[in-house]
Amino acid sequence: MFHLLTTVLFVSGMMYRTAGSNVVILGGVGRSCYDACFSQGMNCKESINTQNSSHIFASLNVSCKIYDPVWCCEDQPSFEPSTGKCLGYVAAPQAVACQGSYPTTQRVCTCAKPTKNPSPFGTGYSEGYLSTQERTMFTWVLPNDGTIGVMTHFWITTGPPATDEVMLNYYVDDEVSPSIQYQPSLASGVGFSDDKGPWGTKWFGKGARTGGWFFNFRVPFQRSIRITSFSNHSVEVYMILRGTPNLSIRIGDYTIPKSAKLLQFRTNQTFKPLDFVRLVDIPTGQGLFFMHTLSVKSGDMNFLEGCYHGYSPYNQTWPGTVYSTGTEDFFDSAFYFDGGEFHLPVSGFTHLANVNYKNGSGVAWSAYRFHEEDPVPFEDGFRFEWRNGDMRDRSNIKCLILEGGNISWNPTDSHVIAYAWAYVW
Repeated sequence: MFHLLTTVLFVSGMMYRTAGSNVVILGGVGRSCYDACFSQGMNCKESINTQNSSHIFASLNVSCKIYDPVWCCEDQPSFEPSTGKCLGYVAAPQAVACQGSYPTTQRVCTCAKPTKNPSPFGTGYSEGYLSTQERTMFTWVLPNDGTIGVMTHFWITTGPPATDEVMLNYYVDDEVSPSIQYQPSLASGVGFSDDKGPWGTKWFGKGARTGGWFFNFRVPFQRSIRITSFSNHSVEVYMILRGTPNLSIRIGDYTIPKSAKLLQFRTNQTFKPLDFVRLVDIPTGQGLFFMHTLSVKSGDMNFLEGCYHGYSPYNQTWPGTVYSTGTEDFFDSAFYFDGGEFHLPVSGFTHLANVNYKNGSGVAWSAYRFHEEDPVPFEDGFRFEWRNGDMRDRSNIKCLILEGGNISWNPTDSHVIAYAWAYVW
């Protein structure tokens, strides 16, 4: 229960009062309580207790000119500065979603200073809405005592249109631009919005026929995390985000150092036949290459002749380490995936369809591959590349000739959308 006003402070133009171990603040116009608390280095608490009184506004030094007392919406209790209206302080529920906001109102928010706590942290957001405007879905600030945080779980389903309209952004520590940005299906190894399910591995998958994408990659952070989302169209969303403090991250037999960062590399570009596609580009440092998703739209299937090459140190000369004898071989299949689609713990072939590509017949294809059982550590940087088709030398050996050989079959232009993930330290 709220104790009445004990202290009022003014920090960065925001008004505070202490309420037991928590702090009640008035957020910025149009901002969620996650945004408001995070901007002050605190964590949002969904709990709210107004005592059914407008006194909560007075305690925040707000002068109400108009009263609209009965709570109705996830942006309340709140204050509308353009009209002087105080809203939603009577019959407010015991907890209100931290994500809620409205363009003209300032939310009354309960925040908590970061404290050492071994319990998981996270949020669940049910029957909310996303739009083209980026929305903060979760924030977490760590105490300044050596605690690290690790995001461990993401799950989503949506009403129509499909989940492929949604994008997630992870702002790690003090990032201005998100180092991680993903579409749920592609982050789970599936291209072209293929909605077949259920299936899964321990790292990701799809637990329902409609939606139900989940993602268990370990995302470490040292100070704070802010996760936002938006959609190409307005969509109803159900979302879960969860993390754990001081969790040891293990990839196969490797323990990832606490100082590590998870890097994501994104590719979305059209390539000519025999072009090299740089999927991972880490000029310096050491780390562990974790996994890779490749999706390709092309005029035919001959892009699968392409081989993978890894380079460590970063400036290692051609051919580096040859990681496959063809694309399907890298994903533990053979003969252009003649056994059909599959979802295995190490690799998967997740989509194949005939499409119209560049005003002609074509194919759309996707697959994923983890490097957990066959780890790929590196020092002095790391490059990882795939070729759009390939060529053979005079002895008919493929993957070892850079130029001047015989092209394998007839690869065409290919549009590549790919994700690759590596831990660095």
